[in-house]
Amino acid sequence: MKRILMQAGNDPFDVPTLESTLVRNSIRGNVGNLMYTNAAYRHMSVPGARIQVDTTHFAELRTADADRINEECDVFVLPMANAFKVKFVPHLHILADLIGRLKVPVVVFGVGAQARLDYDTEFLKPVDEAVKRFVGAVLDRSASIGVRGEFTERYLRELGFRDVDVIGCPSVYLRGPGYRLDRPGGRTLPDGARIALSTALRLANADHASAVNASILRRYPDLTYFAQEGRDLQTLYWGDTSAAAGRSAPMPDLGSHPLIGSADVCVPLEPHSWTDALAAYDFAVGTRIHGNVAALVAGTPAFVLAHDSRTLELARYHHIPHRVLTETDADVDLADLYAEADHTAFDAHYEDGLRRLLDFMTKNGLENAYDHGDGGQEYDRRVRAARFPRPFRRSDAESAEDLRFRITLLREQNKAIARQAARAEKKATAQAAQIKKLEAALAAQRESSEKRLRALEAQARNRLPTQARRLVKRLAPK
Repeated sequence: MKRILMQAGNDPFDVPTLESTLVRNSIRGNVGNLMYTNAAYRHMSVPGARIQVDTTHFAELRTADADRINEECDVFVLPMANAFKVKFVPHLHILADLIGRLKVPVVVFGVGAQARLDYDTEFLKPVDEAVKRFVGAVLDRSASIGVRGEFTERYLRELGFRDVDVIGCPSVYLRGPGYRLDRPGGRTLPDGARIALSTALRLANADHASAVNASILRRYPDLTYFAQEGRDLQTLYWGDTSAAAGRSAPMPDLGSHPLIGSADVCVPLEPHSWTDALAAYDFAVGTRIHGNVAALVAGTPAFVLAHDSRTLELARYHHIPHRVLTETDADVDLADLYAEADHTAFDAHYEDGLRRLLDFMTKNGLENAYDHGDGGQEYDRRVRAARFPRPFRRSDAESAEDLRFRITLLREQNKAIARQAARAEKKATAQAAQIKKLEAALAAQRESSEKRLRALEAQARNRLPTQARRLVKRLAPK
């Protein structure tokens, strides 16, 4: 039996609660991350394979984990997102050190570079060294590395790597072979259409994105804003004082933002209920790539407003209808985007894209559920058997029981903060003592140096007259 250890925020069949999500942060920053780890799990689900999910986050992995990983698996699978970015450099070095100590094969699904819309690889110079170390370590233990799109492929080839396969994102192929949307362009948006909006919080063109969002909300005030990040869940659950304080931000990062305050807003706790919810909508649009992929998987037409290289290269590779955000009019009407949203190319390239993904798996020693299994039927049965919670809305947390949980959670968080503060104070005290000791040593050294300098000056003054007399005596006429 092949033992597969896959890095993910959550097992696809674990049923989270609001409380467990808040405590464990199983969203791992963005529920979109769970979309592609769930899909990778389904693709690898074959008889004779035991898939174990390692929920240790990338940022928490250490070189010391190598022995554990070597013991627990026959292959280590890393479904990764936009990891080639400045923020992730320290973790890439840690992963390179860790992988360097592994004795098992390592398979990386769909990693991507994050740069600007112009695909300028010079932007990535600060991450080059970390990427070289990480990719080099991976390729020492695999036949190739799977990347998101043509930009990431070009970037790695410029760094000297040749064993690079473009496979897109595994989540697009969650439904397996034969999936189609059958939605050509030119259609008219229905009256009273249900609109699902997604938007990234941190992007270079925030002001323009804000104007686009405001225009969409003005025309379609009944839309649903599907937020995706852990911080969105915190804002929705706890609220804030931004409205009372008169604070605002261009993106929906505060409770005062119209998308938080005036729209129907929810946060999915896991992908299954997310796609189930999106199946009831007529159109999905926004800057979130997985907000749109989740809609496509649900059978709902989607339109990506690409705001950086990672969203653009995935939209291009998978032939998802899209526009570049900066080339989209701030007063754009969704009716125009809906008419423009032709999914014919998506359908036409779907099977070829899936085959490239499956060939990548075969090349790297992984069997797939479609050539070697039941086509994902057992995976789907287990999903149907579970009772996943619907996406969280503010009104879902208004009971007395929830109030008790909030108080308990706040108490535990305060205790944790107090412990952190105590550790920080202890460390600061130790550092202050060390600084004091160093200052004393420096002062003693300075005093010693000054004494030595004074002695040398005195010696020089005493020797000068004697040397002068000798010189005069030598120069005197005989």
